[in-house]
Amino acid sequence: MKEIERKFLMDGPIPAGPGPELLPARPIRQGYLTTAADSVEIRLRQEGKTHSLTLKSDGGLIREEREIAIGAAQFEALWPATEGRRVEKNRRRGTLPGGQAFELDIFSGHLAPLMLLEVEFASEAAARAFVPPDWFGQEVTEDRRFKNKALAHSRP
Repeated sequence: MKEIERKFLMDGPIPAGPGPELLPARPIRQGYLTTAADSVEIRLRQEGKTHSLTLKSDGGLIREEREIAIGAAQFEALWPATEGRRVEKNRRRGTLPGGQAFELDIFSGHLAPLMLLEVEFASEAAARAFVPPDWFGQEVTEDRRFKNKALAHSRP
């Protein structure tokens, strides 16, 4: 499977009123079994009662992604191996007035008050044609410092 997404660094609030619709925040904790120098990432994620193991290739706009559901016991057995390589965040999913879905991640801990917004696309052409609203902030799709794997390895 291919993941095609653009990522933006939020530096202000999401507009109120007839702007995007937002769902309530869901807490996410994720940790990495791979190091910052590895060319792939293997990630554990817990979002609510859902647990997954994900393999992602290196890259920017387009990356290979393979994800499998795992049980809570499997997650907890592997979680200690991610010590020192974790992020915690709250995710709000939303829809822009034109119907395009997005995810807003609000980081906690040493990464607060970082906020990143991601928009996934069905094709590279759709991703390149997308014109972000003014309130999105700076695009960081190709900036490796804003990959969750890099953030998980960063320290204050």
